[in-house]
Amino acid sequence: MNVLKHAIKTGVLIGACLLGVTATATELNRIVAVVDSGVILASDVNLRIRALEQQAVSRGEQFVVTDAVRQQILERLILEQAQIEIAKRRGLVIDDGRLNDTLRQIASNRNLSLAELRNALEADGQSYLAFREQIRRELLINLVREREVRARIRVSDAEVDRFLETTGGQISTAPQLLLSQIVVALPNRPSPEMIQAAQQKIQQIRDALINGAPFADLAVRFSDGPEANNGGDLGWRNLLELNPVFTDALRNATANTLVGPIRSPGGFHLIAVRDRQGDQSVVVTEYNTRHILIKPDAVRSPDKAREFTQSIRDELSAGARFDDLARQYSEDPLSAAKGGDLGWVRTEQVVPAFADAIASLPVGTVSDVIESRFGFHVIEVLAVREADISEEQLKNRARRILTERKFNQELDNWLRQIRTDAFVDLK
Repeated sequence: MNVLKHAIKTGVLIGACLLGVTATATELNRIVAVVDSGVILASDVNLRIRALEQQAVSRGEQFVVTDAVRQQILERLILEQAQIEIAKRRGLVIDDGRLNDTLRQIASNRNLSLAELRNALEADGQSYLAFREQIRRELLINLVREREVRARIRVSDAEVDRFLETTGGQISTAPQLLLSQIVVALPNRPSPEMIQAAQQKIQQIRDALINGAPFADLAVRFSDGPEANNGGDLGWRNLLELNPVFTDALRNATANTLVGPIRSPGGFHLIAVRDRQGDQSVVVTEYNTRHILIKPDAVRSPDKAREFTQSIRDELSAGARFDDLARQYSEDPLSAAKGGDLGWVRTEQVVPAFADAIASLPVGTVSDVIESRFGFHVIEVLAVREADISEEQLKNRARRILTERKFNQELDNWLRQIRTDAFVDLK
């Protein structure tokens, strides 16, 4: 029952679970509910029931269909249809390009091409077109939620700062380490001889690792840790959730390094840091940039726009001032008023063609005519610097965490409201 309640709340990409389920033509397709201008059929309910039955079988469980279960499934379909009706009123659609990208991702997750996915469905007597439209429906529900719910969410700077001051906030934003370990265990009250023997053993293992022995092989052979049979794999661990002994030792460890031996109450440990992510220390290159933008339009063809931009480039070569020409000609109104000045930008903040240009331009030189999806540019890089954006990145991560928390809360409220507002006629 909890699974059903969660499904009613979330309701995203369930079509991927319906690979083995398709309504047949022999099912009774009577209307069981009208939701605004849409309808829900008996076959829709039965289709969801069979999907849940198949999921239960795959987990080795039994799924019992009761009247309460049918009612919960119907309620879920009503809620989905209410969201579809909102999308219709807002004029939202999922085009074939986005749908095909999603279907290719579903196929890729099953190590299939899109054609192979279709063949697999049809070989099992299932309708590829029905599956395709179900995925379109779920993408549309996701889209309307993003538009209607996420747009309401605001996270203030003060909220971010307060969150980062809490223990939970610090843990949530701490680096994640992909770890493996080899343990030489000690009893609760080891004798000096036991400690010395363990130290010798862990040092010999460390020497072997430094000389190129595979970590996983030595873990299987020598580690006393419970994960030894898995090659010592500990998976991803939050740095601040580790035992303080390990947190201190691993705080500055980089990816692909060996740390230890580390003494703990349980023995001696060798830790392989296989990967690391989420570090707060981030240094990026920034470019102090200005540009002149000329856009094609109904009157000026792309060729004419390029020619005009080239003429501006020629004036600059002849000694004209960049800021004067930007104020006179540039069709980027925000920067034109400032002589074309864009301030300090990073490559990920601009379109690819612009990013390539600023990354390759020597300081103080003017680019050739650059074409982007916005039009034609002449660009100059005035200065380059390395900027530490650690605090910015940390706050961005905290803001994303708080946004997702608020989204889930707001989604619950929104779903209840649209269910109350929807016209529903049960048949």
